Amino acid sequence: MTARKNIMLGTAGHVDHGKTALVKLLTGCDTDTLTEEKERGLTIDLGFAPCRLSDRRVVGIVDVPGHVDFIRNMVAGAHGIDVVILVVAADDGIMPQTREHLHILTLMGLRHGLVALTKVDLVEESRRQLVVQELRRLLANTFLADAPICPLSNLTGEGYGEFYETLNEVVAACESRPCRGWFRVWVEDVFTIRGAGTVVTGIPTHGRVRPGDALTLLPTGQSARVRRLQVYGEDATEGRAGECVALNVPELDHDAVRRGMALCAGDAFEPGSLLEAEIRALETLPSPIKDGTELQLHVGTASVLARLALLETRHLDPGARVWAQLRLVEPLALAPGERFVLRANVAAGGHRGLTTIGGGRVLGTGNVRLRRQKPWTLARLRARHEALDDAARWAELMVREGPAPLRRTDLARRCLLRPDEADGLVAELRSTCRLVEVAGGAFAHPAAVEELAARSVEVVRSYHATQPQHAGVARDALAKAVGGNAELLALAFDSLIASGRLTDNGTVLACPGWRPRVSDPDQAMSEQVAASFRQACWAPPTLDELGARLGIPASRAASLVQLLLGRGELVRLDERVVMHRDAVEAGKQAALALFRRTASFTTMAFRDALGVSRKFAVPLLDHLDRSRVTVRSGHDRTPGAEAKRQLASMKLARQTPGSDGTLPPPGAHHL
Repeated sequence: MTARKNIMLGTAGHVDHGKTALVKLLTGCDTDTLTEEKERGLTIDLGFAPCRLSDRRVVGIVDVPGHVDFIRNMVAGAHGIDVVILVVAADDGIMPQTREHLHILTLMGLRHGLVALTKVDLVEESRRQLVVQELRRLLANTFLADAPICPLSNLTGEGYGEFYETLNEVVAACESRPCRGWFRVWVEDVFTIRGAGTVVTGIPTHGRVRPGDALTLLPTGQSARVRRLQVYGEDATEGRAGECVALNVPELDHDAVRRGMALCAGDAFEPGSLLEAEIRALETLPSPIKDGTELQLHVGTASVLARLALLETRHLDPGARVWAQLRLVEPLALAPGERFVLRANVAAGGHRGLTTIGGGRVLGTGNVRLRRQKPWTLARLRARHEALDDAARWAELMVREGPAPLRRTDLARRCLLRPDEADGLVAELRSTCRLVEVAGGAFAHPAAVEELAARSVEVVRSYHATQPQHAGVARDALAKAVGGNAELLALAFDSLIASGRLTDNGTVLACPGWRPRVSDPDQAMSEQVAASFRQACWAPPTLDELGARLGIPASRAASLVQLLLGRGELVRLDERVVMHRDAVEAGKQAALALFRRTASFTTMAFRDALGVSRKFAVPLLDHLDRSRVTVRSGHDRTPGAEAKRQLASMKLARQTPGSDGTLPPPGAHHL
């Protein structure tokens, strides 16, 4: 098997400056294969060929068209280029597409390249030097500012040896393209071979592919397996990101496949029609682009119409960098960090036509139109932009953005990584305390937990100020007031209690040192109410029954019950049922005792153990569900996180009737 380096070379430059002839010198291949190309002597579409380096390794080279009418095809090829050969003819010098191709390559994020100054056999030495000086001025402040400029003639061979040696040095300085993540390739071409069926070609952007792999065509969702694979025209057992691959996928109807679609492994890639991005406008933009302008988006091998939605301004000015959302007319399988080019119909030099105006990087896709001038939206896009090129930082951000903890599989999917690749990032983030694990093997960001903790403290302080007679805020009420994911709230509450920022007074949370302020009459009567509920245990009275028993109006009884709820002595199970906290704790211990006997129990078993009706047993069980003591599974209850913790430590509270773990006898409604 031929040794390969998975990077792609590419040509760029004005029409008729010798790009295709230079590729033929390098590879021996004529990449102009279309009949129209032969007839017109003009490159129209992309051409691919293998190029052998001086160390005998093979890389790919893509020849792009230089004519202004085929810029769309040029951009489709530029997405896969790692090292560019900018071709400029010595007789013509710098031409319009020289500049436009340079803009496009810069927008696509290229960092490596050299200049081939062709047709030197047609000019004098003074002309060569003049063009070199013009090129240096053009390339200043671009990624080719220090690039070698190699004079040569495709016709006589003059300077070719020096050019080839320089090319090898530039390629050696370019790192191989990473092969992380799930495989994806933008479709460059599709055709059929008799006896083999559909063949799709392109340059993979992610991952690796092997014969037998299952792939999905996006956005259509059709699936197929790779029967056979070629890399640079040779049969191969593996194709990698940055190589030119041909995939035999006979299950796909070739008429349903077209350039701009993508073949992807796994389910990490999803077609999206709303693209969030940072957009950079070219300095040469002749006039500002208005918000809402229709643009031509070029990304991968795709070219689709998109509507510009600027998020912090009303105009895209020359040289500006802005946050924006592009609303596409058809969905694309995009990846965060992917670079794109934007073209629009603008007036320049007295003429109006489709011109490159700028480009940017994909920050994400979604299905919600973003609202303008929202600080939180702009902050999220800014954070994404800063994290794009750091895999660990991006993974941390994906967890940070989630409204709920993420499981490993979901985190891997958001990062477009295979599970084993994501495991390494998780280990790194946990070791640096940038992730915390929650129940069920999911992960949360410490900052998200701390935000909920800070909000919880503010809610409790405000509650103390408005309800000074109450001992604190019940967990359920606090969770409802703060809002957010239940698992993150549980972590936040645990953190607050462990750090001493809040105290746990049984059923309510309060600020450290807080003491409720209650009048003497209310205090005396509330003690009688509390005693009535304590005595009633799991069969508490209604407000009418309580009022009759104490000789007070039901409204007065309701007020006293509310006071005791605020102090945490009573617990509201639902709209109708309130129990004493000691009864709730006894019910919890009864459930734990049942779990010590069996892995699960039914509502009926719990009801019989307490000796009460379903009217009281069901609300109590629902409360235990919310408290993570029990988990409802159909008609059964299984141990929740709190029960598992207590059962595992074998430190069951000894406040239950029968400290040996036995259940109280049926009908025992006292503590």
